[in-house]
Amino acid sequence: MGRFRWRALAAAVTLGAAACGGAAEELVDEQPAPGVRVVLRTTAPFASAPDLQERLDDTIDVALAYWGGTRGALEGKTIVLVDEPHLEGCDSPTAIGCYDGRTLAVSTRDPSLGTFPCVEATALVHELGHAAIGDPYHRDPRWMQMDEVAQALEGRTGYTRDGVTGCAIYVSVWRHPLGTP
Repeated sequence: MGRFRWRALAAAVTLGAAACGGAAEELVDEQPAPGVRVVLRTTAPFASAPDLQERLDDTIDVALAYWGGTRGALEGKTIVLVDEPHLEGCDSPTAIGCYDGRTLAVSTRDPSLGTFPCVEATALVHELGHAAIGDPYHRDPRWMQMDEVAQALEGRTGYTRDGVTGCAIYVSVWRHPLGTP
């Protein structure tokens, strides 16, 4: 299981010239492999919670176990958590997550639910699936299942601006109709 440590970087340095400007935080895997970078461009309360590092590690491990992948699938990859509810540069203009082969971009905001209370509830599990198995057209039947992952991640603490709350997991955030990009 990997661990992460914090270091601050300018947003213009992380992932090129960022339109959002300001500062970003980068979590860097301390183990030489897989060398995963995590860039936080979000104000979601869970992103500044003291348990984020542990939660990212656990979410990655649970998702990779589901997809049958290893941390080696993430070697040299960057996970970026962003505030925008829809991510530009994805196959769909309404995407809340996308993977381009190098970067797993994940929104911390659902257009209908608002800010996700925890990293486990974001589209991270879905994007980790792309990193682990590829499958850009969602042909694997596991894309429509994922109850097993939800059970493994349920019952956790979530965060709002007002304090602690539950971490509601909705598998609809991770599921995808089969045979479509």
